[in-house]
Amino acid sequence: MPPSPAETGSRQSLQPLQVPPTKLARWAGRCGQPLSGGWIQRCYEVSLRGCLLQDLFVNFSRPPGSRKEESFACRLGEIQVVDADSLLAPLHQVQDVTVSQVRWQQPAPVLEGRPVRLRLSCLLHWSYLLLQVRCFRVHCWEGTRSDSPSREPAGPEKPTFLGLAFANQYRVVDLVVEAAGPGQDGRVEFLVEPVPREGFLVPQAEWGRAALLYSSPW
Repeated sequence: MPPSPAETGSRQSLQPLQVPPTKLARWAGRCGQPLSGGWIQRCYEVSLRGCLLQDLFVNFSRPPGSRKEESFACRLGEIQVVDADSLLAPLHQVQDVTVSQVRWQQPAPVLEGRPVRLRLSCLLHWSYLLLQVRCFRVHCWEGTRSDSPSREPAGPEKPTFLGLAFANQYRVVDLVVEAAGPGQDGRVEFLVEPVPREGFLVPQAEWGRAALLYSSPW
């Protein structure tokens, strides 16, 4: 049996990732595309088996045939080493999102004719394998629901970003929501977006969510 690359200590050259498999497209779709702040993401591939990655080297060279001095600035961001097989495995979904330790506060008296607002504090908790994510992005949207069960809650098209969580819980503090009107229930929906270590975006349909319905607490 021939020795593996790990046994021989050989160096392997990476090749640009040309056409990623369909299931990897959402991860590699940003490769070669300009990002905010002047950054650009490059993707490369190499086929290795039975070896251990010990070092990564980044080399800079002049264009072929050029001998003149080149002036350049290099900003090196994050380097990810990803096992392609792990990207093919389906992501776990955020499960069992719960809302607890709910507390309401009534703000200072408002002027006549202006909507009454409330301050909501609560604790969100969910289940997810932390080794698979960098963090969680927590969002919310709010609306009202009438006594008729056939009506869907109204809310903005895009949820409001609340903050980042690095564990399976997030404390919401003094979130301003509209008080429920006569014959209506107030509704706040919390959404938990996992951010995978590979960096791709998870579709909103796969986020965890929990809705809190409320009437006037006073």
